Amino acid sequence: MKTSKDKSKNLATPGKPMSQDEFTSLIKEAEEGIFLTEKEFDKKFEEWRLKRKK
Repeated sequence: MKTSKDKSKNLATPGKPMSQDEFTSLIKEAEEGIFLTEKEFDKKFEEWRLKRKK
């Protein structure tokens, strides 16, 4: 049987432990991303949706 010493970085996987430091670092990384207002998101989503229909 193989065992892995690496902890999963996938937060959607139940039963996989993650340290508090790893979790905090992932949150800080996500906060550095681009944030859109609701109207900006709706506009981009509509553009994407119309492109897919073609």
